[in-house]
Order: sequence, then structure tokens, then C-alpha cells
Amino acid sequence: MLWSEDLWGMPWIETNRRIFPPMLVKTSGIVLRNLKYGESSLIVDIFSRDLGLQSYLVNGARKPRASMAASLFQVMNQLDLVVYHHDKSSLKRVKEVTPIKVYQRIPVDIRRSSIGVFLVEVIRNSLPHTEANEELYDYLSEMFTMLDESRRDLPVFALRVMLDLTRYLGFQPGEQHDPAEVYFDLQEGTYIPRIPDHAYFLSPEATRALAPLREPLGFDDMPPGMTSGLRQTLMDGLLLYYQLHLDQFREPRSRAILHQVLSS
Repeated sequence: MLWSEDLWGMPWIETNRRIFPPMLVKTSGIVLRNLKYGESSLIVDIFSRDLGLQSYLVNGARKPRASMAASLFQVMNQLDLVVYHHDKSSLKRVKEVTPIKVYQRIPVDIRRSSIGVFLVEVIRNSLPHTEANEELYDYLSEMFTMLDESRRDLPVFALRVMLDLTRYLGFQPGEQHDPAEVYFDLQEGTYIPRIPDHAYFLSPEATRALAPLREPLGFDDMPPGMTSGLRQTLMDGLLLYYQLHLDQFREPRSRAILHQVLSS
């Protein structure tokens, strides 16, 4: 498979000696990763509303007078995009880009930026490529906006988001139907009345703390009785829950930084 360009700079795809013009698609997207490429370019992973998770080559983005500057493609940025799209290519190109929202607090607040970077890793490690999910995109857009705009301390923000994401990713925990179901079985995603015959479960204390996080409250609402120790226990449990239910999931490298920042 080869990239080529016509006289007007439009990229084309050559496959099996046939040339297919890509479609121009207008969409919105959230930046989940950017990597330096060559002397001045970027490869950017963007979760878009209409095309799912895609990788784009942005030529010359790191040049001083780039028409599409690297600063536009910082992780978490929400963008309006016009992109060249072709199903046969794993690496697409961006034609036009405009910021949807300019964050005010995230860039200058270490707690918010640490939470955001951690969640970006969780999302990036959870999503398959080329699978559109408009509801998930709308949720993520709202979530990052709330992370920037909330005036509260956000101690359980990441936990709430991780639980919310399970609904979109297909492994949402079941309901607790009986007060006697005092253990949460991470392997089965269900509440149970006794210790299972494996090691993947939450203690009764952690199980009780999990339930309020599932209630339809704001991202920044703090459940009563939630201690720092319980937050860490639940974080460990939810990361294990993701690993048990998503084959491709890897623990975020930013976890240690988030723990240090939220503990300070």
C-alpha cells in the first residue's frame, strides 16, 4: 500500500495497482496521543465522533510557522476536523483543524492534568481502532469539559469515569440485588454473598464504597466515607477489572504520578 499525491496535494491510496481517492470527512475528535515523526511532523491518535479511533500524519506540525501547529494536538484537546479518510489506510491525513474548546484550568492545574492524562491512557488502552461510538464520544467530550470547568477538588473523578466507561465498553458491573451480596466479583462483574474461589474480588468495605460511585451524580461529587485508602483500593480493583475484561488493556504508566499527586 502506497501514499501518493495529485497536483493539488491530495493524498491517494494505491492498492493492488489500483488508485482509490480518499473521502473528505468532517468530524469532531479528541486527541488521545501524539508522537514525534521525522524532523518536524506528528503522528496523532484521535478518537472521532464519526470514524472512531484513527491515526493521522500531520506534516510539518512542529515547524515554527506550521499551518496546523503541534499545540493544537495536545492530548485531551477537542477539535473540529476535516480529514482524508480511506478504509484501506491505517495512517490518514488531516486537511483542516479548528479547536472546539480551549481549556483554562487543565494546563495550569497539576491535579487536573494528572487526572486527564491518566484517563486518556485508560481510554486509549481500552478502544479498538476504527470503531465509531457517538455516545461514547459525547460522554468523553462532556467529561473533559467538566474536568476543566469544575471548581471542586475532584478526588474521585477518575474512579467515576472508569465506572462510567464500562457501560460504553460492554462490561458494566451488574446490580446489587441483595444486601447480603457483600463482595464484588471482579472476574464475573457481579455482587455475591461469599468469597469466590479465585482472588479477583473486592472486600466488603471496598464493595460498599463502590456502590455510591455508580449513582447518577456529578463527576465531582464525593461519596460520604470515602477515604484516601479506599480510593486507592478501588483504583487497584478497577484497573484489575479492566485487565480481566479487555485483552488489550495495559495499566496506565501515569498511574503512579496520579497516585502521588492525589495523595499530596
